Amino acid sequence: MPATRPHPALSRTAAAAALLITAASAPSTAPDEAPCERHLRPAHTYHAGHHTFTTDRLGRPIDALARTLTTKTASRGECESTVGDWGGRGDWQGGHLIAASFGGVSRRYNLAPVRGRQINQGLMKRVENGARSCLEGDGAVSAYRVRLRYPDQETITPDRIHMTMSPKISGVSREVALTLPNESLSASDLDRWEGRITKAFEAAGCGMDGLQGRYRSLADHRP
Repeated sequence: MPATRPHPALSRTAAAAALLITAASAPSTAPDEAPCERHLRPAHTYHAGHHTFTTDRLGRPIDALARTLTTKTASRGECESTVGDWGGRGDWQGGHLIAASFGGVSRRYNLAPVRGRQINQGLMKRVENGARSCLEGDGAVSAYRVRLRYPDQETITPDRIHMTMSPKISGVSREVALTLPNESLSASDLDRWEGRITKAFEAAGCGMDGLQGRYRSLADHRP
């Protein structure tokens, strides 16, 4: 007796149902919504793509994690300038914890008031360029993390920015850890910090030489 063929309409219905089930079970990569306000939900974890962001018990951003670092430019938003204004007088910007060039979203949970040209467009950009150099060829970077420290319970401006990551170059994994100040620096202090960052990535086996000439041109496009 010949096998009975399913009716075409039933086959299409079953296929559509399978697609709906697959879509429902797949994790969402859309960024969590959050207001552009000084304080967010206390002790809460937000998600944006494959990044996670955590607030402290006062609702201030304290931790951003990219388990696997990739280069992917995210769109900008108005919250950047709003957060920068919270820094007060002087050169302040709404700095991304995970850079937009790594897919970091312009949501409050990924933004903090950061000193502009010296830190956000300077030292942080230098660290990010170092991480980018680790991705060249068959290189990889995992556990890319940015933690913020606040000097007291009142301020929403961090005084320290702790950046860590695990580059894997030629099959060898190493750690890079740098704690940057979020303050105005003298020219000599800025030079010393730039040297520390370069040495940290050289020790990790990441080639910084090709990036030296790109710092200034890329710095203008951060924050």
